Amino acid sequence: MLPSVSDPTRLLLLAQLVIQVILIAFVVFLLVLERRRRLKPDFLDELKAVVNQTQDLSKSFQDHVQERVTILGKIMADLDAKIRSAEVLMKALEETSVKVKKTRQFSQVDVQKLHQGGFDAVEISRITGIPVGEIQLMIKVGSPQP
Repeated sequence: MLPSVSDPTRLLLLAQLVIQVILIAFVVFLLVLERRRRLKPDFLDELKAVVNQTQDLSKSFQDHVQERVTILGKIMADLDAKIRSAEVLMKALEETSVKVKKTRQFSQVDVQKLHQGGFDAVEISRITGIPVGEIQLMIKVGSPQP
């Protein structure tokens, strides 16, 4: 025969059984959740593969960037050389322009006066900026014929 529910020992035993069943169910629930959260066994292999691919891509990208930097460096050096040669050419053109302007300032009469003053054709050419051949021609044309 079963003792009655009013017996305090029986009541405590029943309460303890209910609590233990609830705790066991809770532990089983946590175990099921833990199994779902566990990583797949091949997950680490997949992760390693992704990391390796990322490293390969990074190295490839770095190589491409380095190659581009080298090419751009060469292009910049070429452009600098062209700029320098253009500047030299501009300077030469400016000097030529100045000489042409000076040449226009001196006439045959001026050349004759310099020649009569004791200057030779080379010195007159330096002073006036007129080529030596032209100076010699001006001197011959302007000098009295014997």
